[in-house]
Amino acid sequence: MFHFAFLKEINYGIADFFAWTFQILPPIGFLMNIVLSLVVIGLLTYWTLRLNAFGNKRDKREYDYRQPHNFMDEYRKHHAHDTHHHTH
Repeated sequence: MFHFAFLKEINYGIADFFAWTFQILPPIGFLMNIVLSLVVIGLLTYWTLRLNAFGNKRDKREYDYRQPHNFMDEYRKHHAHDTHHHTH
């Protein structure tokens, strides 16, 4: 029969090691909150500026998708040359 006390000692050793290493987290916790907050704010600012740069280019489409319109009219205009019909 295998003795599981050895495995218990290994698990307790690992647990003690993690408990010891996590003791350094509270002192650096507040600093890490500030660092991560600044990183997130910086990335969001960068992303917003990039999106703004994309929006400033001249729109080369025939019509502006942001304006309300009937999509079926545009579909019929672009597919008016299609003369084949699907029959069963």
